[in-house]
Amino acid sequence: MSISAVLSYAAAYLSVIVAAAVLVRDRRSAVHRMFAAGLLLFAIEEGLRGFSYGVILPAEVVHWHRRIVLVSSLTPSLWLGFSLTYARVNARATLSKWKWVLLASGLLPMAFIAIFRKSLFQGQIHLEDEARWSIPLTWQGQTLKVFFLIAAILILFNLERTLRSSMGRMRWQIKFMALGVGELFALRIYLVSQNLLYARVDTGLGAVNAIALLAANLLFILSLVRGRSLNVDVYLSTATIQNSLTIVLTGVYLLSVGVLANLAKYSSLNRSLPLDAFFVFISLTVLATLLLSNRLRRNVRLFVSRNFHRPVYDYRNVWMDLTHRTTSLMDAHELSTAVSRMVSESLEILSVSVWLVDESHQRLALGGSTAISGQQARQIEKAGKGAPELIRFLQERPACLDFQQHDFSWPRQIMEAGKELFGEHRIRYAIGLAAGGEFVGVMTLNDDRVGRENDLSEEDLVLLETLAAQLAAGLLNLRLSAGLRHAKEVETFQTVSTFFVHDLKNLASRLSLTMQNLPANFENPEFRADALRVISSSVTKIGEMCARLSMLKQNIELKPEACDLNAFVTSTLSEFKGSLKAELTQDLRPVPKVMMDREQIHKVLTNLVINASEAVNGDGVIHVTTTHEGRSVGFSVRDNGCGMTEEFIEKSLFRPFQTTKKKGLGIGLFHSKLIVEAHRGTFEVTSSPATGTEFRVLLPYSQEHLEVDLGQKSPQLPAEYTDA
Repeated sequence: MSISAVLSYAAAYLSVIVAAAVLVRDRRSAVHRMFAAGLLLFAIEEGLRGFSYGVILPAEVVHWHRRIVLVSSLTPSLWLGFSLTYARVNARATLSKWKWVLLASGLLPMAFIAIFRKSLFQGQIHLEDEARWSIPLTWQGQTLKVFFLIAAILILFNLERTLRSSMGRMRWQIKFMALGVGELFALRIYLVSQNLLYARVDTGLGAVNAIALLAANLLFILSLVRGRSLNVDVYLSTATIQNSLTIVLTGVYLLSVGVLANLAKYSSLNRSLPLDAFFVFISLTVLATLLLSNRLRRNVRLFVSRNFHRPVYDYRNVWMDLTHRTTSLMDAHELSTAVSRMVSESLEILSVSVWLVDESHQRLALGGSTAISGQQARQIEKAGKGAPELIRFLQERPACLDFQQHDFSWPRQIMEAGKELFGEHRIRYAIGLAAGGEFVGVMTLNDDRVGRENDLSEEDLVLLETLAAQLAAGLLNLRLSAGLRHAKEVETFQTVSTFFVHDLKNLASRLSLTMQNLPANFENPEFRADALRVISSSVTKIGEMCARLSMLKQNIELKPEACDLNAFVTSTLSEFKGSLKAELTQDLRPVPKVMMDREQIHKVLTNLVINASEAVNGDGVIHVTTTHEGRSVGFSVRDNGCGMTEEFIEKSLFRPFQTTKKKGLGIGLFHSKLIVEAHRGTFEVTSSPATGTEFRVLLPYSQEHLEVDLGQKSPQLPAEYTDA
């Protein structure tokens, strides 16, 4: 058996093993299935190539290569689909956008081969040396190779977009997977260009494919060890095709090979064109790898700083870049993500996160991160129960905090909840975000700096404090702007009451006319039936309107009293007996008494249960639980209904007149949130489509806190809005 055959079989076996490992990790994930299927096709291709090395007749060589081409024609659609879904947060939308391209990439080559199967290779087959054949390509074969070339460029283009849009730890996690796939298809560009240049297939280059597949599988294994899954969420940047390294370098390579071919044609230099083309290909591949290397950029910057006495950071460019990235951002999460990404790129720290403080200064919620995203953030946030201690410390000492010198429970809780995300790395630094006397959040940095130099220098700290101050000012401005918008919405909310009054007047007029005609037509059975129908429907509508109008008060007047929360929940839920089709369960845990306005919180719990009943549409379970967390006592209402998207929760859920119900007004949750905020409590929601929703109401039970906050009328707007 030849060494080429051994390499092909080894590459095929290793590919099968890696594909099986990926499927075992998560066989339900579409990206895992596509990756495994694509790798199995590569394994079959190498297996067929290994068989072809054992034949000695020209007809047999062509026979096996027809089968290799058939398998190769299946790979573009699978790997193009993988490149569109790997690490993409909007994978479904992207696939929908590219569906016709994917369909064409799968059907066109198969149809082409079915039609021209016997005419892909024709002409005199040459034996160049031992077991190395040169098979001529017809125009049909060259057309198929052009298709393979275009598909390889598209795959590299999509992978490059994903890699360049990733940041921090996400890039660290997906880099080797992208490089492994990129290596395979970059090599295909080289091999296809050789096929097109000479209009022949050189079987001697097959060993290069096997070596590349072996190397790619090692990169895949390293990537899986780092990430343990292919499911990573990366938001694509707005980079256009003009900024693509793939397009530029592919164009340079093909142009260079064309120039070399013409030089060889018109000169008498005795040089090997395939060797020259391979040298150009390797050079451009190395260049692309270096351009995407964070460590290279950092080492160059440090070299210039140390040897030419220049500062490590160009503060003018940093300031301009910060302004360019954040000027148009009007969302706190987008702003936090943009600045955390900039800090990560500037300091070469993979994991940078921004945590936003809630109104009670008792919790930290993830605002933006280069390492944490999606549902993981929700689980980690809940674990950080030691946040108040850290918040108080950073409020008093705004400088950068090194957790190696100060011990706090919050970082340990966060890292314990996110073991897979943090791995061997730890949260090393934290800096408070404060502006205008307001504390708005915390920025944390892990000890996963490129080059393993985790200690921050004086210049690093100056840059970090500058960016943190700008982020704090931006977050405070967004909070104040949100307060103004909220006040405007409340003003509109008050104005809507005039429409209710108008409808009430119309109903009153209708009832008045009926009553006027009643004495003269009382003996008429049809008139009495109509009159009763009008009165009944009018009374029902008036009752509904009055209930809605009761929520249009300008102030929520609280009458706090000590309350047994478990007894309160039991009493409220008993009112729903016989009126709900859904199953209503409760889990009452030991909780201390809490000072609250029973009537107002009754509205909140009732509204949440009714909403949950509508979400499950009478066929589901509603679970109510009481809870005691730190200095807060409260309850949660969970259902297994239709759920909501994160976008709707963030932008619409608690805003007036925003609803998903056909007959809803969108004021129930808005009013409930105002009641909870008037108690200086927090109102949380966790939901996802098709899995259900959980609302959590947490109220402070500290006697000192209650005497300060609940001893007087509470304004309708939260404190941050009234200050604005």
